[in-house]
Amino acid sequence: MIFPACRRLIPGLLLLLLCAAGCIPTRDGTQDEQREPHFLRGQESVRQRDHKGAAEAFERALEANPRSASAHFELGLLFEQHLNDPATAIYHFQRFLKLRPTSDKAEIVRQRVNNCKMELAKLFLIAPNAPSVQKEMDKLKTEVERLGLENHQLRRHVEVLTAQAAARSATAASTPAGVVAAQAAPAAKALPAAPGSPRPATTPVTFTAPVARQKPPTPSAPAPRTHTVKQGDIPEAIARRYGVKLAALLAANPGLDPRRMKIGQTINLPAP
Repeated sequence: MIFPACRRLIPGLLLLLLCAAGCIPTRDGTQDEQREPHFLRGQESVRQRDHKGAAEAFERALEANPRSASAHFELGLLFEQHLNDPATAIYHFQRFLKLRPTSDKAEIVRQRVNNCKMELAKLFLIAPNAPSVQKEMDKLKTEVERLGLENHQLRRHVEVLTAQAAARSATAASTPAGVVAAQAAPAAKALPAAPGSPRPATTPVTFTAPVARQKPPTPSAPAPRTHTVKQGDIPEAIARRYGVKLAALLAANPGLDPRRMKIGQTINLPAP
């Protein structure tokens, strides 16, 4: 009769021995972890939204008790939700599952591990060598090159306009401003003679007609040269092709806008 009673007591004794050895977590063990001073300071930091300070406090709690599943759980939440470090969050969640595999939070922790793995996958998918990112980079590179070419053309246009203005100013300064007027000799008015005195003789005034000068024959003007704009043409390239100066080319085309040249447009070419 004694042996059957002993058999019934053996499982209970084994369970007590396992709890005493720390192999099976107890509610009292969890409460002890959460009463640890560093753990309490970490919870207070979480309430104050000091997430970095909270993570530091929970790590100190792990230094005091490396088997603190509660500290691992809190660190996993912090790195997942606030510190944007899914890899570290996975580490702490897995440590929690290893220490508390039968916890009522185990299923939630597994789901959070899966969420962190998905976040890590997104980081690898959105890489600099992704096709969409590479396409945007190529587009930006093309736009930068186009703006650089347009800026170069504008600078050249400004230089040409400045040179033309300087040339016009120099020409205006070197030309004398004179007014050509016909000079006519004034008629000499005779003074009234005294009564009884003879009238003085007047000298006749002779006008000589100017001799007309023959103009030299005007040479026949050469046939004007033109160029039809093709794709990719710019004033600098056209000037180099025909061996003329860019300033002369722009002067021959006063209304030409280098930024709005159209294919098929006709441009006058100055004499070389």
